[in-house]
Amino acid sequence: MIEQMELFPRASAKDVNAVKAMLKKYPTMRRRLEVLSRKQELTDDEKEIFDSYIATIENIEISIDSIVDDEIRQIMRYRFIENFPRKSAVIKWTTFTDRTLDRKIIEGIEEMADILKLYGKI
Repeated sequence: MIEQMELFPRASAKDVNAVKAMLKKYPTMRRRLEVLSRKQELTDDEKEIFDSYIATIENIEISIDSIVDDEIRQIMRYRFIENFPRKSAVIKWTTFTDRTLDRKIIEGIEEMADILKLYGKI
């Protein structure tokens, strides 16, 4: 039996769920990072959290920027980086239905997971 090898590793369902969790936490991490960056001196715990948040935020942003499909990349940036609600995205992208928008977001999340898996970040 010949086993087909993948050129790039594919993300598992667990990896996709990890990306969903990262995206859900993104606005909170971003805000906490802004608050901590205004502080003169950080405690060891704060420094650890700061570094962790910077790494996670960077991974999210790099994986979104690496999405090949321009439309999906724009939707992902709008929804998750700029933090607009789903309803605003549905109104903005009137060229397709809300279900199509949801499918494009799922595609974006899956592609983000593939990218982060390729880069060894998940």
